[in-house]
Amino acid sequence: MFSVCGRIGIIFGASLMLASCGASEEYLARLAEVERTIPYCTSEAECEAKWSAARGWVIANADFTLRTDSETRIDTLNADSTRSGTAVQVDRVEGQDGEFQIVVDVECFAAYGCPSELDMRLDFNRTINAVQ
Repeated sequence: MFSVCGRIGIIFGASLMLASCGASEEYLARLAEVERTIPYCTSEAECEAKWSAARGWVIANADFTLRTDSETRIDTLNADSTRSGTAVQVDRVEGQDGEFQIVVDVECFAAYGCPSELDMRLDFNRTINAVQ
């Protein structure tokens, strides 16, 4: 299992690999927007409000029930032999000067596809950033 920072590095690295394989300019622009709009919080009240909104977003948008719901991670169960769909994981990552990033990862476990994972990540970021 990778650490949160390791996972973020892997996700970013995979994103760069996709970019080098000729991803469209539109895709690259959306990916850059996702990275640029990662939600963050600095005060306890702000972090509580955004974390609560993150939990609500996961419940509303994932196809699986919550597996982990802690102060630093919210994630859903993944596919099994009877169900498929979208799984979501959100991590609260401590940065510098008491700031926390709230980073979402979306994964599709469906033979016939899921909503765009990139679009879902962007919607998550916009939703959480709108919380005051």
